[in-house]
Amino acid sequence: MLGIIFAIIASVSFAFGYTILKRSYSNFPPSVAFFIDVIFGLLLWIPFGLVSGVQLNHFSTVLIYALISAILAEAFFFYVLSKGEISITGTILASYPIYTVLFSLFINNERLSLVSWIFVILTILGTIIVSSPSKINKKELKDKNYILWALAGALAVGLADSLNKHIINQTSAPTFIFGLALAQIPVGIAYLVLEKQPIKQFRNIFTHLSKYQLSIYGALLNIIGTLFLLLSFQYTLVSIAVPVGASYPGIMVILAVMWLKEKLATKDIVGLIIIILGVIGISFVVV
Repeated sequence: MLGIIFAIIASVSFAFGYTILKRSYSNFPPSVAFFIDVIFGLLLWIPFGLVSGVQLNHFSTVLIYALISAILAEAFFFYVLSKGEISITGTILASYPIYTVLFSLFINNERLSLVSWIFVILTILGTIIVSSPSKINKKELKDKNYILWALAGALAVGLADSLNKHIINQTSAPTFIFGLALAQIPVGIAYLVLEKQPIKQFRNIFTHLSKYQLSIYGALLNIIGTLFLLLSFQYTLVSIAVPVGASYPGIMVILAVMWLKEKLATKDIVGLIIIILGVIGISFVVV
């Protein structure tokens, strides 16, 4: 049950974080937002790992897995998330738990019961429904470029999460989190170089706080969400934790209704009901 609770906390953090991060892209390229993410990873994950206990056995192997995760599940996801306002992109990205479950069948030898499968599929289906556009633009469907980027992003995150679970099973979540904080540094620097963004610009981050605040808040929430998601891997199957943690689009819809007074579309109501049934079902099955 603790794994489910951590996954739900991760989902809430992602809902707030991704909403804010998307808005920050109007001021900065994704590499800048990601590097701020790297900074918060060092500030939060390093102390957490040290306090919780880092296992130094096979730490070099942990760093290899962490580097793969930093590239596939962190930097590449930031890049794909910035690929325009195409609604189809978000829908396809929301399908990444499907690939996590499939990869985990082979990488982690995870086998779900029939009842568990039903609730996991319901949670993923509800998330995809909520993430999908109310009206599908045929021109968007013809733009294979965006579709391929989104599919690549979903596959990358699914593979990374499965590998993360594999190394956490061999060591511990705090150890991997500590390694991920270190692995993000070279990835973050390389990302800045690729987008020709100077590192020295971050000297002004505190003197020009209002300019960076969206990226700061979004990165902080993303770091917290990732922390709890990885912790959930230690207490339950990744095939269970990821669909719950990835249900944040449902929470984002609720936030839009509460804060922006937006009206719920029929498909959002259906998606939310399915997500709630799936998460509740998973919780009872795990218990």
